[in-house]
Amino acid sequence: MIDAAQRHLEAGDLTEMSSRDLAAEAGVSHTLVNYHFGSRDALVAAAIGARIAPHDVVSLARDATGTIQTPRLVQGLLAVWEDPILGAKLVETAREYAARGETSGAIAEYLQNVVFAPLVADFGVARGRRMVMTIIGFIYGRYILQVPTLASLSKEEVGKELLALLSA
Repeated sequence: MIDAAQRHLEAGDLTEMSSRDLAAEAGVSHTLVNYHFGSRDALVAAAIGARIAPHDVVSLARDATGTIQTPRLVQGLLAVWEDPILGAKLVETAREYAARGETSGAIAEYLQNVVFAPLVADFGVARGRRMVMTIIGFIYGRYILQVPTLASLSKEEVGKELLALLSA
C-alpha cells in the first residue's frame, strides 16, 4: 500500500486517490488501510515520511484545485519530523548543514524555491512570511534545539498549536 501511495505521490495525484483506490492497486482489501494505518491520512503520512522531501510535503498539501491546505501541510510536516527514524535523520542533516556554512546557501535556495515560494504564492507575502517563520521556528525549537516547552508536547498537541499558528 505504501508503494502504491508513493507511486501516486511521485505522479502528483495522491491527494485525489481514495483508500479504496490505493488498496485495489496494491491488490488488498480497503479495510487493511484502516487496520494497518488507522486511516487513509495515516497511509499518506507514511508515504510522505518514507520520502523525506520537503517539496513532496508541499505537493501533498494541495487540494484538487491546487491550493495549499494548511491542515494537510501540518500533517505532512509532522509525518516527516515525528517519524523516529526519518525525524532523526532530518535532525542530523539539519545540524550538519548548520555546522557547515558552505552548503547552507544551497539548502536555503532549495527551500526558498520549493517550499516557501509556494506558500507566498498561495497565501500572499505577509502571511507566507509568517508561515515560513512559524515553520522554521517550530522545527528548530522542537527538533533541533529540543526546547522543553515545545519538545514536551504530544504530536497531537503540537499539531493543534501549529495549525492554529499557520491558519492565523
